[in-house]
Order: sequence, then C-alpha cells, then structure tokens
Amino acid sequence: MIDSIKKNSLEFFNTNGLPSKKLENWKFTSSRNFKNFSEPLSNDHKSVNFDTDELSLVFINGILNQESLKNFKFSHLLEVQSLNSIKSKNLLECSENFLNESMFNLGISEFENGSYISFKKNSVIEEVINIKNYFLKDNEDKRISSFNIFHIGQGSEISIMERDFKEDYSIFNLKLNKFICEDSSILKYGKSFDDNSKTHSLSYSFYQLKKDVSLKIDSMVKCSFFNKEFIEVDLNDTGSDAKINILNLGKENHHVDNNILINHNAEHCTSFQHVRNVLDNKSTAVFNGKVIVSEGAQQTDSNQSNKNLLLSLDSNAFSNPQLEIYADDVSCGHGSTTGALDENSIFYLRARGINRAAAQKILIKAFAKEVIDDFSLSSLQDISEIALDSWIDG
Repeated sequence: MIDSIKKNSLEFFNTNGLPSKKLENWKFTSSRNFKNFSEPLSNDHKSVNFDTDELSLVFINGILNQESLKNFKFSHLLEVQSLNSIKSKNLLECSENFLNESMFNLGISEFENGSYISFKKNSVIEEVINIKNYFLKDNEDKRISSFNIFHIGQGSEISIMERDFKEDYSIFNLKLNKFICEDSSILKYGKSFDDNSKTHSLSYSFYQLKKDVSLKIDSMVKCSFFNKEFIEVDLNDTGSDAKINILNLGKENHHVDNNILINHNAEHCTSFQHVRNVLDNKSTAVFNGKVIVSEGAQQTDSNQSNKNLLLSLDSNAFSNPQLEIYADDVSCGHGSTTGALDENSIFYLRARGINRAAAQKILIKAFAKEVIDDFSLSSLQDISEIALDSWIDG
C-alpha cells in the first residue's frame, strides 16, 4: 500500500516541480532555496546523544526512537506500529488540498520508517507529553522528510509539547503529520521553534475531528530563517471546537508563513484563529487563513484575527483572511491590522519617567502577551515569555 502511494506522489512532484509564486499559497514565499537541499537524507542513522525522560517521546530525523518509547511512562496506553504495515488507504491519506501540493508529495515519496501512534480509548493523561525532535549534524544541507500519524482515542485527554533540538547548521525539515481525534477527545498541542540557524522548515499538519472534540493548537516561532506551515482542520461532526493561537517573532531576513484552512463540515461547531507577528529588520510574515462553512453546517461560530507589529520600515507583513460560507445560520468574522508602535503610548510612558527603549519593550510585550496568555499549556507560556525577552534584548 505505502509503496504505491509513494510512487504516485513522486510522479506528481516530478510532473509539477517546485511550487511557484503563481500559486495562491506560495504568492509571498519563494521555494528557490529548496534547490540547495536537493539531496535527501540517507536512512543510515548514526547514534546521537539525547535527553529523555519518562514523559518524552524522542524523534531522530523524524523517526520515533524505540529507546524513548520503552522508557515512556504511558507506553501501556499506546499502540504503535510502522506506517509500512498499514493497509488502510483512508488512514494513510491526507486532505485533497495537501495532495495538490508538490512539496507534500515530495515528503510522502521520501519518508522512511514513519509511525502510527494511537492513544487508547479513554486515555486521560494529566501530565504534558514532550515530543523532542533531534537532527544529526552529519546531515547538514540535506533534506529530511518525515510522516507520522497520531490517533487520539475516544474520550481521551492528551497534552503534547513539541520542541526541536539541534546545533547551528542548515537542514531542510519537511515534516508531515496527521491527527485523528475521536469522539469526545481533547487534544492540546503546543509547539516551540527557537532557531537562529539557516534551517528551512516546511510542515503540513492535518487534523480530523469527529464529534464533540476539543482541539487547541498553540505555536511560538522565534527567529526562524524559513518557516512555512500548512494547517488544515476538518470539523466533521457536531459539537467540535478548534482554537489556533500563533506568535511569530522575526528579525534580520527571517521569513515565516502560516497557511491555515478550517473546514466546517458539520453544524454546531466553533473555530478561532489568532495569529500575531512581531517583525523587525527585513523579516517577513505571511498569513493565509481560510474558513469554509459547508452547506448544512448551521450554527457555525468562527473568527479569524491577524495582527502585525512592524518595528522597521524594511519589515513586511502580508495578510489574507478569507471566508467561504454556504450556510445561512452562522456567525463568522475576520480581521487584520498592521502597524507600528503607537507614538502616543510611548509618549504617555515617557511622561512617567520611562525611557524610550523601556517604553517600546513594554508595548511589544503587551502586544505579544495577548496571544501568549491564550496558550493552553503553561509550559509553552513560560518558554514563550523567555523567548520574547531574549528576542527584544537581542
């Protein structure tokens, strides 16, 4: 099964090549640097030192490390198998939108040893599970493709915190994830990317929500040379809720691009997107957010908010919130703002004895903390506040 899917994906990529700026999803993001990572990673993995504990699952070059799985405190609540052994085509396939993406197809054609990680029914884990991603230094300037599927069983409550660990060298991390959330499950997924190297990160994350599911996705990206993320959430049954909160901190010539699609396919569902960008120097942020409310998805409640704070005349923000509504009993809205620090607010603080630099810092932190405070994991809140202070002072 998997060999056939890989073959078809490679044929798609070879036919279509790298994405061009003529495509709506790539209008403000260039793929030309991808050519510098033309050689895929060899699967000849060498040993790597990593920190693990009973609450961590370690992935090395995108592949689940079996030693960390053995040490995992809740391994008895997991069922893990190789994607190579999966026979269900429906389980392996992702969204039609991703299947029309050249880079997604390239990732599918190249990944090796992906895992299907399933949390059993009614698995309620109060502690936060850490996903630690390690990358081998001898793979500098290589392309690393990975694909993993996470299944959240009915009635389960899972919190996950994902972080990357690597030294200062350049790789192209092409990461594909699929999440299946069964009825009445809760998934809190936090991600932190603090990277000053010239790593290129391109990720595709597909979430399928069934009935009465609560999904919270929180992300903080600091100083990423290139970070483009596709997120698609399908609300496929009644009563489900999806909230996405993202904070991006950019300097120098860093580039970050959030492409979010939420499909309301059932009635009585809610969704919320909150993306804030703080940009300095020549950094760039892109927000493409779309909500599609299908016919029959009545009593949908959905909102998009994108706010950009530009600290330099050379920084750029491109915002494109979109709504496609095919039902009549809905409450949907979207908004976007872009601007500099308010001089009146700076004057107000300076009049109270605060110097200009300190006043600017107060206003930047206030802007960013509005999204940080909405993060569902306190650990991500703490990491983000430290990263924000470091970013401002750096």
